[in-house]
Amino acid sequence: MGVQLAGAAGLYGGAILGILGWWFGRRMAAKQGGLDELYEHIWQKARSISWFFTLAAIYIFFSLLIFGVELNTAMVLGVILLVHFASWGFTGVILSINMNMSEPLKPSRVKFGISVVAISLIIFTITSIITGNWFFLIASIPPNMIGLISALTPEKSTED
Repeated sequence: MGVQLAGAAGLYGGAILGILGWWFGRRMAAKQGGLDELYEHIWQKARSISWFFTLAAIYIFFSLLIFGVELNTAMVLGVILLVHFASWGFTGVILSINMNMSEPLKPSRVKFGISVVAISLIIFTITSIITGNWFFLIASIPPNMIGLISALTPEKSTED
């Protein structure tokens, strides 16, 4: 019973905190004139791209089912929700940085970084599901950080 109460508190508390963060963020952005056409374009594009990541996650879970891996419905829905929101946020941040920099990020570096993150998450999530040990997901943090840093760091110019 205690686990269910903690799960409910985390589920609804996380949703409430997420909505409050979104609301306060939009309120602060509106005060600073940040809710313009560029903002709307960036986050609309990020939502669109995040659906491709979500679709890939759904196909991965269907593939796991085809190969006989038993999956818990709540776990699958949680991972799909995490993939959707994380890819939405990461894509929005990358697009925001890229649109607001004087020199845009190199697409090859961004693609490499996103690929590192995606492959790392896929491998460690599948390993966690197969072994039933969720601590394998902690091992995905270093490659994910390397991928994010690679994607979001502009290439240094050698000109003096």
